[in-house]
Amino acid sequence: MPKGNKLPAPQRPSRPRWVFDSSVPTSEWFAGQSLDETWNLQDAVASFVYEMERGRFLTWEAVACHEQGLPLTAQQNAALNDLINFNDDDEQDDDRILYINDIARPSEPWDAILNQIVPHLLIESFRTADMQAQVKLEGFSRLMDAVRKHGQGLSLPPGITSPEEVVPAELRHKLWLQVCLDDLGGLGQEAELNLREQPDRIEWFIDHLRENKESVRFFGLTLESVLKRLILPEVDQPLFVEMMQRQLAMHSVQEPIADHL
Repeated sequence: MPKGNKLPAPQRPSRPRWVFDSSVPTSEWFAGQSLDETWNLQDAVASFVYEMERGRFLTWEAVACHEQGLPLTAQQNAALNDLINFNDDDEQDDDRILYINDIARPSEPWDAILNQIVPHLLIESFRTADMQAQVKLEGFSRLMDAVRKHGQGLSLPPGITSPEEVVPAELRHKLWLQVCLDDLGGLGQEAELNLREQPDRIEWFIDHLRENKESVRFFGLTLESVLKRLILPEVDQPLFVEMMQRQLAMHSVQEPIADHL
């Protein structure tokens, strides 16, 4: 493996072609498992986060760039140096790295894998009285935390400027709003679970809306449009409007919420 390069390392990683000849083994990320099944979805989220934290996607991109003669970033060079002992492994062919810890490279780039997971996390109509799988309530935050912390050295598709943006904007903003709506989850599941008994939920909800103001503005959310996404028990609907208007000093259910955050 070449050690020196007089040219400065690029700041952004090159986008390698993720197509390999038949002599290069690849592994199917989902192995035919349906992500409509909660257990499989949980496993997919946990596996993706684990691989991000371990730097496995970064390492395989470094391998692909090296094979294709693309310039390597400092991070990619460091990742390849960590694999130098693999060159003497019986699993290697012509100095190529074919396996890491006995696992072949994924058959798709990191962002394609991520974008097969995230649509399965979306709850289109958030009915607070329904029991929701925990992975749908927490999975997107876990994925985005991992992408933010460990995805800066990964290549990006054309036109994308940050790792988070590989998730299409509309889906991404829907999922961030879902994180906010979770503050109201459980209302109506039992008699004592209501806004009159638990008014703090509105404060939590507003705090999360502030954190995700970009998503609130993306959809031009009003109280009226929120209630099309959020299915509250009938007893809580007028309380929700009243408490939101009071806390945000809103005069109408048609006012843009973002202007009051």
